[in-house]
Amino acid sequence: MSAPTHADIWDKMSAIDVSPYIKSRGVGNRTLSWIPWSDCLAVLQSCYPEFEYEFFPVTLYPDGSAEVGCEVTIGDVSRRVDLPVMDHKFNAIVAGAGSSPSSRDINDGRWRAFVKATAILTGLGFQLYRDGSGVPVPIKTTKKVAPKKPTAVDGKKLLAERLGVLESIIQACEEHGGVDAKHLTLGREILKDGGPLDRADKAIAFLEREVGR
Repeated sequence: MSAPTHADIWDKMSAIDVSPYIKSRGVGNRTLSWIPWSDCLAVLQSCYPEFEYEFFPVTLYPDGSAEVGCEVTIGDVSRRVDLPVMDHKFNAIVAGAGSSPSSRDINDGRWRAFVKATAILTGLGFQLYRDGSGVPVPIKTTKKVAPKKPTAVDGKKLLAERLGVLESIIQACEEHGGVDAKHLTLGREILKDGGPLDRADKAIAFLEREVGR
């Protein structure tokens, strides 16, 4: 089977509905929306399990700001993104009184670059960057509708999706280190047991925090 072209990848991934994964936060008079890196990685893993990614050394500038880079590769197709290390308002962090890019800020920046590199390579969630600023942008919101009571089938599907996210996070932790092995073992036990959903969600939240330390 021939390697997928960029057009093949884009046609397949850009058609995926990312609305279930989108998170939003108010910043000033705007609402910024993004896809968490763990969900992005899980979707990418499910579609192209052979994908690879690489983080590059941090670039430091005279004002104390920093830039990080990530390259995502599927087969023979790669896309690289470089981003400034930003705060929660998506402003570059510079050295100064009480302010400098910490290791946590740098790690967050790397995973932001991973999500954007994935969007540029695959089209997954690309609409979140359509204003050209390089950071997540507002999306149209609709009136909230009371959620339907989940059925047994819905519950099984959700559990399978969350276990996929958990497996992807564990793989990322094992590749990059920094997370206690006992926590990864507990995560693997949840995968082996097939849940339950609340334990899978707690494990995902915990490992996301650990990766961000």
